[in-house]
Amino acid sequence: MTRGRAVRRRGATASALLLAALLTAPVAGCGSPAEPVAALSATTPPVSPSATPTPTPTSTRSSTPTPSSTPERTPRPTRSVVSVTDPEGDPARVVVETASGTVLVDADVRPQGLDADGVLSPPGGVVGWYDEPGWPRPGWPGAAILAGHVGTPETGPDVFRKLPRASPGDVVTVTFDSGEAVRFVVTRSAGLPKEQTPADDSIWDAGNPEPLLRLITCDPRTPLESGHYEGNWVLWADLA
Repeated sequence: MTRGRAVRRRGATASALLLAALLTAPVAGCGSPAEPVAALSATTPPVSPSATPTPTPTSTRSSTPTPSSTPERTPRPTRSVVSVTDPEGDPARVVVETASGTVLVDADVRPQGLDADGVLSPPGGVVGWYDEPGWPRPGWPGAAILAGHVGTPETGPDVFRKLPRASPGDVVTVTFDSGEAVRFVVTRSAGLPKEQTPADDSIWDAGNPEPLLRLITCDPRTPLESGHYEGNWVLWADLA
């Protein structure tokens, strides 16, 4: 049995459990490294990793890099890169490029689980890929989640500062540490009220049989109160 076929045999029950597992956790990665994107307030108890099927291969990494580490920079892919599905390894870099070739995002990607408070909070300067059990790598079936900060006037711009400029037809390329890459096309780019984000099933779609990608940050076009933007900005992308 191939990896892809094994992944695609997840049943409807498993998919529901995966979604319930995410919706018990707040997500962060917004204006500044301390600011949450959305507080996901579902009452469903968390699904333990041992009981949750994982649609991604077991990672061989020994530890998650810290913000103080200096990782090797993955070269920025160009439009000539060959896109694959079910890529090997872990996502290492993400580039968002407009249809005219303008680069909006070019940043390192690091695996990011929940912290001690149950919050998905990537450090500043990198994009966090949600790698809890049951959630896919980009290019695998289901909606992979990437979260990052836009920055504030006080903290300065961050990795997703230009994400709200993206529009349908733009290209998102995720390069893996194996050298493989997977390409997505933006289908929607929109702001959402923070209370609406956790309830939007089109974002938290781990059970989808198709490889999808969702990029989440804060909406810098909304009011900034006490260092926190009031809205989210979300990018929806389908496999190219």
